[in-house]
Amino acid sequence: MSGSGHVQASGSGYEARTRLSEGAFSAARRSLPTGVSRQTLVYRPYPLFAERGQAQYLWDVDGNRYLDLVNNYTSLIHGHAYPPSVEAAVAQLHAGGALGAPTRLELEFAELLRHRFPVVERLRFALSGTEAVMYALRVARAHTGRQRVLKFEGGFHGGHDEVQYNIAHPPMAAGTFRAGEPNSAGLLDLPTLVAVYNDVESVEAAFAAHGEEIAAVIAEPFLGNAGLVAAAPDFLNRVKEIAHAHGALFVLDEIQSMRLTEGGAQRIHQVTPDIVTLGKIMGGGLPLAAFGGASHLMDALDGFAPEVPQTGTFNAFSASLAAGLATMQAFDRDAVARLNREGERLRAGVRRVFRDRDIPVTVNGQGSMFNVIVSDAPVTTYREWRQAPTELWSAVRMRLLAAGMYITARGTGCLSTAMSGYDVDTFLEALADAVAGAKRDKESAR
Repeated sequence: MSGSGHVQASGSGYEARTRLSEGAFSAARRSLPTGVSRQTLVYRPYPLFAERGQAQYLWDVDGNRYLDLVNNYTSLIHGHAYPPSVEAAVAQLHAGGALGAPTRLELEFAELLRHRFPVVERLRFALSGTEAVMYALRVARAHTGRQRVLKFEGGFHGGHDEVQYNIAHPPMAAGTFRAGEPNSAGLLDLPTLVAVYNDVESVEAAFAAHGEEIAAVIAEPFLGNAGLVAAAPDFLNRVKEIAHAHGALFVLDEIQSMRLTEGGAQRIHQVTPDIVTLGKIMGGGLPLAAFGGASHLMDALDGFAPEVPQTGTFNAFSASLAAGLATMQAFDRDAVARLNREGERLRAGVRRVFRDRDIPVTVNGQGSMFNVIVSDAPVTTYREWRQAPTELWSAVRMRLLAAGMYITARGTGCLSTAMSGYDVDTFLEALADAVAGAKRDKESAR
């Protein structure tokens, strides 16, 4: 299933509403490759250019308002410009946003994360999820003295070389593993291995062949870039058991999934990783991430001449810490419960919209996240997601954009606490119109 795809926007109303975005995109391509600095944001015929955001809404340069179901790709748990986070960040900027010395904010935030994620006995902050994963795997290699990392096809763990493999490649056969296929030109030749998600036999095969070489296996609780395919019951615990049996570590990437509960998806799956990586919502709209685990592992970063020195000019950036603390403190048990209830209601509503129009659909997701796949069978593997047709969803999505609903090209969306039941109902009404219109266009084209 393609992330952007070939989209015919004519008939949807998108192009008529976004003339200034079209012009901005054309102009941007003169200075920026593909007109952006983040490839995820590009789609055909051109992306909308945003002007501002407030709470659950996003405005483009043409003045159109959208209900934002992207939320900067799951990072804005309270929506745009959440006042307590903005006020905290501004106050900290006035006090000096980058002080070049440790601050008490680091300790306060670290204690909050340690309370919510018991696996985190000690942690370090980073600027991005990419960096958090990079250092987590570096710690694993330092601890084990091994070089290889095992990841899963379809799994996305950031932009660094070690995990840029088999993110969007053709699916592998069940029970197999392979050397990683690079997702980009220019990568170092690294010994990363790739296994099949939700396939214990695949993991066992990888460790049977290379168990003495694998430092860590890294997994997401769901494939965030591949249809939100969720880990099967006990899969993550089995992966951990296999890794430990061969002397390797288990790293859980909760950068997206930490929004599912106060303590992330590990509470849902009742799995305790050796190291966890965190990010997205914890920055309160500003860049911030973390990685942490048992003290004896994090000791690799300790001391005046540590085994694993961590650097970064803006690590633990004070304004990000301040904004993130305000965000996380407000994301309490009640907020999580309300948001997850609305998420379940939205997923049920999406299924109903398609069913009422005799169109098969799979709606994956947990908590406040959802993914729409026009498929007549459940999508529980990367292979099934890759094989699902995309044409009808692409047409539906362009109609949703024209109706003021901002959602990703791959059908993934999420809610924010700024949204109400009314917003969910509004989205479902717009979806019903979009599905009906796309179906009508498809039938008339026959």
